[in-house]
Amino acid sequence: MFERNNDRVTRRYSCEKGQFYETLKSTRADFSPEKDFFVSYLSENFTAATQGNKRLTYIDLFCGGGGLSLGVHNSAKFLGFTPRLAAAADIDGAAIELVKAHFNPLISRVKSVEDLIKYEVDLTGVIDDFVTHPVIQDAQIAQLKNRVDLLVGGPPCQGHSNLNNKTRRFDPRNLLYFIMPAFAVALNIPSIIIENVRNISQAHEDVVGITKKLFEKYGYYVEEGIFHANDFGVAQSRTRHFLVARKNGTPRLDHYHSAFKVGDISFSDACISMPELPETLELIELNSNLSEENIRRINFLHDNDYFDLPNFERPECHQDGTTYQSVYGRIKKDLPMTTVTTGFGSPGRGRYIHPTERRVINIREAARSQAFPDWYWHKAVELDFKRSNYQKVVGDAVPSLLAYPLVAAALLG
Repeated sequence: MFERNNDRVTRRYSCEKGQFYETLKSTRADFSPEKDFFVSYLSENFTAATQGNKRLTYIDLFCGGGGLSLGVHNSAKFLGFTPRLAAAADIDGAAIELVKAHFNPLISRVKSVEDLIKYEVDLTGVIDDFVTHPVIQDAQIAQLKNRVDLLVGGPPCQGHSNLNNKTRRFDPRNLLYFIMPAFAVALNIPSIIIENVRNISQAHEDVVGITKKLFEKYGYYVEEGIFHANDFGVAQSRTRHFLVARKNGTPRLDHYHSAFKVGDISFSDACISMPELPETLELIELNSNLSEENIRRINFLHDNDYFDLPNFERPECHQDGTTYQSVYGRIKKDLPMTTVTTGFGSPGRGRYIHPTERRVINIREAARSQAFPDWYWHKAVELDFKRSNYQKVVGDAVPSLLAYPLVAAALLG
C-alpha cells in the first residue's frame, strides 16, 4: 500500500511476519502515490523506515558498483533489520571503491572471486555433492564462518546472454555460478540470493540444476523464478533469473513476487522532468560524442517518427538476421526501457536513442532506469569517476528495487 501525507510518500506492507514501512520525500505529487514513491526514490533518500533490533550481516560477491547492495540495505531496513556488509569482491577496482564509500564493508577484495575459494564440482551431475569440499582461500574471509546471515551475488553472465552469439551457453564463465553454493557451504551461510540472466537455466553446463542439488544436499530449501524489473518499480523491462536458497524453511518466492509487484514506471516517468542537479554531477548529464553517421540515423528516426531503424539505414552487419531489432532503436517514452547494458552510450548497442531529443540517453537517465538514485553518484564524483567507470557500474548492475521480494523470501520465508 502507498500513501502520501503532505510532502512525504510511504510504502507499507503487512503480513503474518509483521508490519513494515518506509518513507521518503515526495517529488511528484501529480502522480499517484505508488508512482510518486518510485519516481521520488530516484531523487531522494529514505527519511524513515521500520524500526527493529535485528542485525543482518551479508556478503556481496561480483558486487560491481553496489546496485544489489543498495537494494539489500534498503529492503533490510524496510523489514526491520540493521544491515552490515561484511565482505565485497569484484575485479573492478573503481566499482569496489564506490561500494566502500557507500557501504563500508569490513573486507573488500579487488580480485577474481574464483581466487577466494577452492572447490570442485562434478559437472555430470551424477554426484550431488562437491567432489572437493569448498575451502575459503582468504584468511580474513574464512574467519566469517558462522557469522554471515545472507550471501548475494550475480556471477558474470556473458556466457549465456542472448547478446553473446559466439559462446552462448558453452562458456567457462558459466561455471562461476558454482562459487555461490561453494561460498555458502564453506561459510555456513543460511540464506542465499543468486542473480543471473534469464537463459542461465538453459546453460549447457546445467549450472542451475547442479547448484540446486548442492544446496539441497546441505539442507537448503531452494526456489527459482524469472523476475521482470518493471514489476517492482524499475523503469526498465530487464528480465532476470533468481535463485533463493535458505535453511530455515521455504523461501515462498512466488508469494513475495506477488506481494511486491506494482505497476509500470515508464521512461518518461523516470527520466523526463527530472529535478535539477548540482554542477558537481554535470558529467552524468553530458551527451555522448557520436559519429556523423549515427547522428544522421538518429535524425532519420525523429524526422520520420520511427522507433526502429529500417534495414536500408543500418550498417550491413546489423541488418536482418544478424542482430536484434532494438539496435539503433528509439525509446518509447510511455513504456519502461529495454535492457540497459554497458553500451548505452552508443545507438548501435541497443534501444538507447532518446524518445524526444536527438541524442542517446546519458549516464543519469541510464542509471535511473537501473534504479540508481541521483544522490548515489556524489560518492563517484569524490572518487573522480570517468565516463567509462559510470558506464560499467550502471550497465552491470542489478536494479536495487529488485531486492525487496528476494530479501523478504530469503529472510522471512
